[in-house]
Amino acid sequence: MSNFDGMEEKRIEGLWDCVFCGSKEIRARFDTCPNCGKSRGIDTIFYMPKERASSVLTEEQAKKTTDRPDWLCKYCDSYNRSDASFCKKCGAPRSHAEDDYGTLHNNKE
Repeated sequence: MSNFDGMEEKRIEGLWDCVFCGSKEIRARFDTCPNCGKSRGIDTIFYMPKERASSVLTEEQAKKTTDRPDWLCKYCDSYNRSDASFCKKCGAPRSHAEDDYGTLHNNKE
């Protein structure tokens, strides 16, 4: 990947912590905790890994991501990938969603 001025552009995968079981440094691509199975909630805060070199996405992984924030289903409060048209948990259409990760977290400041 490269950007407009010829410099190489890298996409870093963020991390989150499970508030239910205390698991740490879960990769952002996982919307449920791999240890306890609980979904990350609306208050989930993502952070950058300390060792960024190991968290750089491959070009193939980066193609599967978007620059838009995950959206929150207004019916079941599940986060869904930005490219999903329907909620993975309850099947509600994205068109009914009113909030996404960006609007929810920017309004708290």
